[in-house]
Amino acid sequence: MVSFCCALVVNLNYPYSLINSMNNNSFLSSEGCIGRVSYILRLVLLTAIAAAIGSAAIYFFEHPDYFHHGAFGTLGVFFAIVASLICGMAGLMQLLKRLRDMGKAAYLTLWMLVPGLNVLFLLYTCIIPSKRA
Repeated sequence: MVSFCCALVVNLNYPYSLINSMNNNSFLSSEGCIGRVSYILRLVLLTAIAAAIGSAAIYFFEHPDYFHHGAFGTLGVFFAIVASLICGMAGLMQLLKRLRDMGKAAYLTLWMLVPGLNVLFLLYTCIIPSKRA
């Protein structure tokens, strides 16, 4: 009976641990670490997603044959901004993971608020190797 209860507890905890390990690798989670290649690929993917959603939304809402003869073009811009903000927040989560992998403090993400230096900081995070290496 005891072994059955232990097996039941192990089986009940298994999905929870599986979900936790999957959340660490999620785009929206700031937990865990990612390497340089994974970081670069994720940033490129997020940029491509934001650009695709933005251009598709602008094209759909401004094109005269699709949605109310193009009268709602600003709605396409709104969807583009929302998609860019969501992808930008996911990009910041990836930056936090990368900084943790490099052994740096999380407050360094504030450099993303400084125009011009944010691009240099992104290049810095793409070039510097992991602390584990």
